[in-house]
Amino acid sequence: MSSSSLSTSGSQQQPPPIILYHYPFSPYAKRIVWYLHLRGIPYSQCLQPMILPRPDLSSFLGIKYRRIPLLSIGRDVYLDTRLILSKLEDLDLPSSLNSPKLSAAPGTDALALQNLLSHYSIDGGLFSRAAQLLFSLDNPLLRDPQFLADRADFVAGGGGAPPKFSREEMAALGPEALADLRDYCQMLETTVLADGRDWILKNTTDNNNKPGLADIEAVFVLHWVMSLPGALPKEQFNEDKFPRVWKWVERFRVAVGETTTTPTPTQQTAAQKKGDSSNSSKVATVKGDQARDLILGAGWNEDSEKKEVEAGEAIVQFHGLKKGMLVEVWPTDSGSAPAHRDVGRLVMLDSREVVIENEKGVRVHAPRHGFRVKPSSQAVASSL
Repeated sequence: MSSSSLSTSGSQQQPPPIILYHYPFSPYAKRIVWYLHLRGIPYSQCLQPMILPRPDLSSFLGIKYRRIPLLSIGRDVYLDTRLILSKLEDLDLPSSLNSPKLSAAPGTDALALQNLLSHYSIDGGLFSRAAQLLFSLDNPLLRDPQFLADRADFVAGGGGAPPKFSREEMAALGPEALADLRDYCQMLETTVLADGRDWILKNTTDNNNKPGLADIEAVFVLHWVMSLPGALPKEQFNEDKFPRVWKWVERFRVAVGETTTTPTPTQQTAAQKKGDSSNSSKVATVKGDQARDLILGAGWNEDSEKKEVEAGEAIVQFHGLKKGMLVEVWPTDSGSAPAHRDVGRLVMLDSREVVIENEKGVRVHAPRHGFRVKPSSQAVASSL
């Protein structure tokens, strides 16, 4: 039985509310929006600005983490899309939803391919390469000093001075980025999709012809850059050169309820200011104070208190971590400046996850991969 449940059979207990904190143009948030749509999981959204501050998180929930998206299930808040997706896979959904899991089966070659595509897109640098194309576009955000300062803070680490973006220097990386994206399209065209299958792991007779988690992992970077006018030169990237890839992306967009025209970043930002969100007409939007009340008034999604801080973990031994100790947790690659590190009482830690409870009574879950944990400087100072 999973530790997470959206429905308690034979019980009157209400399922914990699910709230997605995001802004519509975030390519990482799309991963979660698509997953929730494909499985028909009911949720609400709390729309956030593209740049800091985000008081809905920092003031109302005591969360300093600055990346988007975050997902709350009850009073448990999950960071990082890979952890969020794994927790959504673990949910016990009512049979009435007729919503099979989207991940490949454990112990299979299919799961290995799914995980490799995830690493390729995120850790392997494909997303970072795609982001470099932004600087060659005529995007008003790239002329906005507030946006540029925010993103400089985003990539700054260790509390050092934020780097200054040179549009010319970043644009010079564009040709290399295009080469990597072309290689990725070629790989999909000539290997995974070469046999004419509809989906990365499934043919038309499987799972009611729906994409799976492997498709989400494989498509999200391409989907993003293909939605940016001018990002991909048409003479290098088109349906004639990569027919299987182009048809697969279009099938995916239809499957997740998108139209054939994706709004530009400027259009989506304007829609967000009006309280509108594309591809989410059936999703309830809640304000920050409403989301806070729903979260703090709910129960736990997981009984993490019963889990242990595993003594055999190297990080536990190195720092002498113990259950109940005040620690800080933060991502190691971006958004890692001291101002964006979450502090709380250590609830559990194992090889895959760390959980802390902050001063607002919210339990913050982070993956071990890509995140660091150590005794809080507040606790160290108080012991001196």
